[in-house]
Amino acid sequence: RNPSSPERGPATTAVGAADPIRTLLLFGTTEENAPAASWMTLLTLNDETHEGSVVYIPAHTAAEVPGRGLLGLGESLGSGGPSLLEVSTETLLGVQVNHRLMITEAEALSLFERSGELTVDVPTELRVAAGENETRVLIPSGTQELAPAGLVSLLFSVGIGGDDAELGSRHLAFWSGLLAHYGSDPEGLANAVSETRPPLAAPDATARISDFLAAFAEVPEAGRTLANLPVREVSVGGDELYQTDEEELSAFIEDTVGPTDLAADVSRVQVLNGNGVPGIGADVADKLAGNGYEIALSGNADRLDYYKTRIISYDDSPESVEAAHRARDLLGTGIVRVSPQGQGIVDLTIVVGRDFLRTS
Repeated sequence: RNPSSPERGPATTAVGAADPIRTLLLFGTTEENAPAASWMTLLTLNDETHEGSVVYIPAHTAAEVPGRGLLGLGESLGSGGPSLLEVSTETLLGVQVNHRLMITEAEALSLFERSGELTVDVPTELRVAAGENETRVLIPSGTQELAPAGLVSLLFSVGIGGDDAELGSRHLAFWSGLLAHYGSDPEGLANAVSETRPPLAAPDATARISDFLAAFAEVPEAGRTLANLPVREVSVGGDELYQTDEEELSAFIEDTVGPTDLAADVSRVQVLNGNGVPGIGADVADKLAGNGYEIALSGNADRLDYYKTRIISYDDSPESVEAAHRARDLLGTGIVRVSPQGQGIVDLTIVVGRDFLRTS
């Protein structure tokens, strides 16, 4: 697949509002200003091969969040808003995101009231609390018709004893049912999105998202891939957290999404805040991610009064020096230096100075 990377505003792109979406990041929240994303799904579309993919991303997947360090990916929403969530996802997957759409539980209910009931083969029952020491089955397993409220519960409720992995299997079952329902009526899906009230996004963004989903629904079943991101659960102080394996993740993205920068030779970058401005690492990552660079580490520099941005390469080969100069061009400022001291973790270190503020 061949996605491009427009500006991250909710309704505009760097290459023009008419450019079609090819990668869409959907993420759900309990409410408008929730501190974290409840779930995340990446949709990709390849017009040339007539293929599409639905990748469920556990919100508790550990990721290097630019300027914030290692967090659960969904937590990046509360740390820096939708833009940071988007760039953190790009950094983790190596996939350029064209557009994003946040959906609250209330908005999902409004959307499903437009689209109506849906037949879903629910893989595992959803059990919820029903008073003190009591539980009840809200949604049983098996094929069934789910009303709008049931669809919201299917996507947003983890349930008693559930986790991100279980929620992911239900999300994929939802998409399987949705695409089966609208495969012969793609315009019906587009209309349900565009006619939802209140609108899910600004008018031009809603139109582009509707067009994307209609095109996605037209992908033949043989060309669709529905998959959970490969992760393994790790125990960190009792909190739910998942870890990815770099080689496994690269192979997974290659198989499901297609060739991306993860499968290519990317430069691993350490971003250090040298000017004291909060969130500056996310701004740097926004310019580098998806352009041949992976943000591997982030944090503060030894001091916070650097004026000039420094881009340090740990290899004097022509390829490494070229990667440093290309990073400088993408940032719009900086001095390139080659360090004689080897570094086995990253290829470049960028110490962000105050001069970078003039380029943002």
